[in-house]
Amino acid sequence: MSFLVGEFYSFHFFSERVFKPVTMATQQDMSPPVSLDSLQAGFPTSVLANKLEQKHLCNICGLILRRPYQAQCGHRYCSGCLKRVVSSGPQQCDACVKEEIFEEPMSILIEGCAFPDNAARREVEALPAVCPNEGCVWKGTIKEYETNHEEKCEFRMIPCQACWESIRFNEREHHNERECPERTLNCKYCKELFYFKNIKAHDEICHKFPMTCEGCAKKKIPREKYVDHIKLCSKCKSPCRFHVVGCNASVENEKVPEHERMCAYEHLNMLLHYIMSIKVNPGDLQPQSLENASLKIHRLHESVTELELKLGQLSLAPVQGAAASSCALAPLPPAGPLEQQLQGEKSKVGELQRKTQELELKMGTLENILCILNREVERSSTTLEASNRQHRLDQEKIETLSSKVHQLERATALKDLSIAEMEGRLHELSAATYDGVFIWRISDFSKKRQDAIAGRAPAMFSPAFYTNKYGYKMCMRIYLNGDGTGRGTHLSLFFVVMRGQSDALLKWPFNQKVTLMLLDQNNREHIIDAFRPDVTSSSFQRPVSEMNIASGCPLFCPLLRLDSKNSYIRDDTIFIKAIVDLTGL
Repeated sequence: MSFLVGEFYSFHFFSERVFKPVTMATQQDMSPPVSLDSLQAGFPTSVLANKLEQKHLCNICGLILRRPYQAQCGHRYCSGCLKRVVSSGPQQCDACVKEEIFEEPMSILIEGCAFPDNAARREVEALPAVCPNEGCVWKGTIKEYETNHEEKCEFRMIPCQACWESIRFNEREHHNERECPERTLNCKYCKELFYFKNIKAHDEICHKFPMTCEGCAKKKIPREKYVDHIKLCSKCKSPCRFHVVGCNASVENEKVPEHERMCAYEHLNMLLHYIMSIKVNPGDLQPQSLENASLKIHRLHESVTELELKLGQLSLAPVQGAAASSCALAPLPPAGPLEQQLQGEKSKVGELQRKTQELELKMGTLENILCILNREVERSSTTLEASNRQHRLDQEKIETLSSKVHQLERATALKDLSIAEMEGRLHELSAATYDGVFIWRISDFSKKRQDAIAGRAPAMFSPAFYTNKYGYKMCMRIYLNGDGTGRGTHLSLFFVVMRGQSDALLKWPFNQKVTLMLLDQNNREHIIDAFRPDVTSSSFQRPVSEMNIASGCPLFCPLLRLDSKNSYIRDDTIFIKAIVDLTGL
């Protein structure tokens, strides 16, 4: 109830009465305080079964409010969205900036700047809802959706933990067993685990994979035993060991001795031409190529020795042995007496021995060059190893310095956050009073009232003030378009007890008389209401969150009185005054 008092009347006209104010939420309806620990965003708009209203949307995520909080600028946010935003330090309210109603400090979002809006929460939770998941026919309210259905819906989409593809909850087992490209399988041969997408690559390296011999057609030979098999299989073909000098024959293992016996002379002739064609420039040799050349020369030397033994046997063999070399590339001498054939073979052997000696000289030279290059390679390897050690040391220093830089960056960020918090506290302290009397100046009244009518900023909070330096912490909350029973007809004004640093030293519940005034700027007829708190109300108990539920007067002042005929508004500014009786403190 509001009272008009002339300038000649005193406050003694108000009798001392116990006033149980109209609160924004009764004790029975009050929900337990909700912490901002959850970072969950709002409900999807598709969950709403009826028409969507702007007042039900979070001003950060744009979704339907989930456990709404109301900032001192009047905008509502999901508790998780607000926690996520203020965790990085004070932020501007984007909604205030967008609506061009930005005003410090009310439009600055910081920790403790908002309170749980239980009225909005009950309104949102009572809205009819449907499950937004395709295929689900559930219906109920948003509260029932959050508590009983949202996390239990069999049709909800969840990410696969392996491939991160979105799948339905009730299809996860089928996906994991049949469709997921990142699922693991057991090889039916070696029993090892591998990813499904690597099945072909695994078959190429599986040591138990069954293979088929191309020679004997034997099947199911494990890959790990296949090499041993083809070495022993008599039907497997392998290239002639003289393929390096030009023999292109591919011979079955059981026929290799026969092939070498039949083609001994042509192998020797190919080997001779190959050796004579070798021209080496020592300056172009690399250590690896020299090692390969040395290995080849060693093998050629062994082959020459074998051929010498076979030719020695050939010189003592009958005429049929000489005929066996008829497949030689060079033409054979005409048939004649045995002595002439033997003489010809001996001359060829002598020529081969001479050329073999020349080859041995060249091989000795190459071995000397190889020794020199090996020493150079060893020195280069030592130098390279030292460089690698130094590189590792430098890399460790870089990593250590990078870690220190990251630590300094984190420390700087924490200090910046502390500075921002201190600036916010300093601004709050500079506006505070410590005598229980506070005058709240509200400028741009017309614009702020239009915002309240449109629902963009229905409520505003005053800066905090105190009964004394170590006393009760309080503030005021005003609805420029009314709240509750006064919505649209009255200006509603409420008194809020806030959590202070000295609460442990104070007497609770709060029991000091409170006077609220809308000041006439001509000092004639102030609109005044006063009450003494109901000590049984939760609004005046020791706060357990940033602020208690607001209590006061929803019918404080009729909006019709705020016209140009009265002097409550001047220069588009009004003044609200709060007086807390300090008797007994």
